[in-house]
Amino acid sequence: MNQYCFFNGEILPLRDAKVSILDIGLLRGYGMYEALAVINTKPLHFSDHWQRLIRGAEALNIKVPVSAKLAEEIIIEIVKKSEFTTRASIRIVLTGGRVINGIEHNFDEPTFYMLAEEWKALPKENYEKGAKLITHEYKREMPKLKTTNYIMGASLQNFKNENGALEILYVNEGKVLECATSNIFLIKDNVLITPEEEVLEGITRKIVLKLAEQDYKVERREVSFQELKSADEVFITASFKDIVPVVKVDNFKIADGLVGKITRDLMGKFAKYLS
Repeated sequence: MNQYCFFNGEILPLRDAKVSILDIGLLRGYGMYEALAVINTKPLHFSDHWQRLIRGAEALNIKVPVSAKLAEEIIIEIVKKSEFTTRASIRIVLTGGRVINGIEHNFDEPTFYMLAEEWKALPKENYEKGAKLITHEYKREMPKLKTTNYIMGASLQNFKNENGALEILYVNEGKVLECATSNIFLIKDNVLITPEEEVLEGITRKIVLKLAEQDYKVERREVSFQELKSADEVFITASFKDIVPVVKVDNFKIADGLVGKITRDLMGKFAKYLS
């Protein structure tokens, strides 16, 4: 099976795609990133992902070299060429291109690529019995944007694995923010609560909020760490994870340490939404 990507105007096998060692994305970490799911060769909420990329590109003054329509068509093509017919993961990367004077970039010559990967579900145990989070005091720079700066999250992976955790939960000055690659929700007294400020507004998060509002009260607001500790249920969401129940954070259990009924209900609703 060949894996394909779209790289600076061409569709080619992933093994043939090469980024310059002088790319400002490599030298200065200057770029934007998107990750989206493709279900049965159809990009999930493509427009939301694309608009978020556009907002980031405008903030960093990087040119987006293709239209939304063309980008979506290309994603479908590389997924089909890669033979990922049921579900695939797409990564989109946009940088300022070749560096000038060590720190500048040419607006008209960005680096842009999209690659298709086979989606691999997490181990069933995470969905059936729940996962663990490990906390770290941190707040992302430019938290509303999905930049390529994952330095903290990447540097903490060994720490996460050594502690048997699925994700790293960022907390800052007593507030719960987001995970390294996921959004977080908690449920208290049948109310669904999720942090709103200083976090990335994830697309899976958006879908879950819409589904939840049909049957539950929803609050988007600041969440304290003490509030998290007293939650009835906790779960995280992400494009490559869907909804994952959380039953432990650091060394404390969430409620009785079992996957809650509202979490299970939303997992079922989300699975139906994808089908």
